[in-house]
Amino acid sequence: MHRRFTFVTGIIGAFALVVAGTTVELRAQRGAGTTHGNPGQGRPSTPGTPAAKAPHAPATPKVDHPDKATHPTKTTGTSVKPTVGDQLTRNTNLTARIQGLFPAGTDLQKASAGFKNLGQFVAAAHVSRNLDIPFDSLKAKMIGTKPESLGQAISELKPAADAKTEVQKAQRAADTEIKDSGKRSASTAS
Repeated sequence: MHRRFTFVTGIIGAFALVVAGTTVELRAQRGAGTTHGNPGQGRPSTPGTPAAKAPHAPATPKVDHPDKATHPTKTTGTSVKPTVGDQLTRNTNLTARIQGLFPAGTDLQKASAGFKNLGQFVAAAHVSRNLDIPFDSLKAKMIGTKPESLGQAISELKPAADAKTEVQKAQRAADTEIKDSGKRSASTAS
């Protein structure tokens, strides 16, 4: 009986030591207790005393597509979304494809200025070409003092056209152009 009691007590004691050791490690990993030379981080040593907040770096933005990336500015260090013109400069395959939608010699940097995103610009270029609407008139409606959607601009500039269908067709074409140009630039880069 004495041996069984000693064995069980020994097992329980060993288990208690393992649990206690694991708890200490977990508390250290979670920031409790000591700060390992980083004052102001972790939990306060005295209950009821708030810990000083340490400065932290801003979160890195998630980038789904290279054209949607943000870049830090040189003067402020804040992130700024690249303009449509910046995206066209980086994506020469797309620039070459879109240039064909405009009259020869058109400056795409100037033409794309003011658009919210690359897709909106490319869709407007397709609508202009498909419906023979002057691009400058379409752009003025979309980014003017009272910005309108592409569909509203089509309805006002070409009332006989089915605006909804034309917008869908132009958005599909824009999506395809953007997607295909990314594939080609990735394959030519290798």
